[in-house]
Amino acid sequence: MKIQTPVAMPMPWWCSPAGIAVGFLLPLMVLISYAGDLPHPALTIRGVEALNAHYLQLGAMMILAIALAGWFGAQLQLGAPPVARDVRSWDRAALGIGGLATVAFIIWFRDFVFNPVLLFQTLTGEFKPDRNTIALTPGLTSLANMGPVFFSLYAYRLFDKGEQALPRAMHVMFVVLGLFTLFRVYVWTERLALIELLVPFGLAFGRWTAARVGTGWALARSVGPYAAIPMVILLFGASEYFRSWSSDTYQGKMDFWEFAIGRFASYYYTSLNNGAGLLANMPWPTWTFEFTLEWLHRAPFGLGKPFSDAVGYTGPQLDWYLATYQDEEFNSPSGIYSPLSDMGIYGGLGYMLAIGLVSGLCFRAYREGRLVGVLFYPIFFITFMEIYRYPYLGVPRAFTWTLGIGLALLLASTVKPLPAPRRTASTPSEHPAS
Repeated sequence: MKIQTPVAMPMPWWCSPAGIAVGFLLPLMVLISYAGDLPHPALTIRGVEALNAHYLQLGAMMILAIALAGWFGAQLQLGAPPVARDVRSWDRAALGIGGLATVAFIIWFRDFVFNPVLLFQTLTGEFKPDRNTIALTPGLTSLANMGPVFFSLYAYRLFDKGEQALPRAMHVMFVVLGLFTLFRVYVWTERLALIELLVPFGLAFGRWTAARVGTGWALARSVGPYAAIPMVILLFGASEYFRSWSSDTYQGKMDFWEFAIGRFASYYYTSLNNGAGLLANMPWPTWTFEFTLEWLHRAPFGLGKPFSDAVGYTGPQLDWYLATYQDEEFNSPSGIYSPLSDMGIYGGLGYMLAIGLVSGLCFRAYREGRLVGVLFYPIFFITFMEIYRYPYLGVPRAFTWTLGIGLALLLASTVKPLPAPRRTASTPSEHPAS
């Protein structure tokens, strides 16, 4: 096979840590902050309002820290230039992780998988399951959160095949895991699972559009996430439809789009306001790492208790704060302000700088087609997308995703790939590298 040295492919501004932080997160935070003053009938904002100019400036500083460190990290070239490798090892790693996530989904939703009648009733709306009645198996069902590792590899390979065609098993695995994920979104009312599925495809698509010419492609590269806002609001409103639309508060008093936009604005405004209120009304820093290391506090089999005891964590202060000052319905602590609550100004700022630097390095690796970048950068990008609500890297699902990345790297380096048909092409194409 002919060996080529990949270069750092150009990608749209919104794919980079600095671009998404300055070009999207910062202006959108300012727009969301005005929601508290709007007389919109669907806005649901209760409790103490703390999101003032002071805390907006503090939030802007945190976002700019990500942008600055992310830009710097993206300029660095660590180690020798990447050398192309046989991407069949990527496919084997993806199938291994995908199989593990599939087994976890089967265990999780076994009552539906092995009962076609119940499954049909659920899909048709005849039966509406309560997520509290769906049995979880600690340590096993959480492995379903390794699914995004497969989606990251599949999406990248789908848009950049190189000389090796995608094996049919990869497409089959995508259909299986995709259906399980959509079912999870529906029955578990978990929008985040859908975001975790779509983000890897958005990044791979962004990289693919860099080489496309034409007005439409140029518009996609320029507008980026702003064009997705109406679709996000639509999906958000659709999920909220079954939760809140039927209540007397909204039913018959406004149209669907008014309802969806109002709930969307309420959701993100209250997240930012909760974070600002934590700093305004609670003592900080706590140094309990309630938010940034939530996964460690909640580690199964009693593994988290020694850490909780060591840092003096006796329970979430967020619950008491919401019950006292805010609305317990909107319980997101904000990923911009909660690191400050955990670690103070300097610790929180260092946390954001570290995230920016590492994400910048991963972005560079993604552009170069390195396996480590393809696996790691999507989780950082979702961290940016969720930063208004909470620090994504601190939650248990992100930890499980990271474990899946480590396992995928191990599989790709140790498991011998099966022979695969060579892809024929009239023009040379770029080869992913690790």
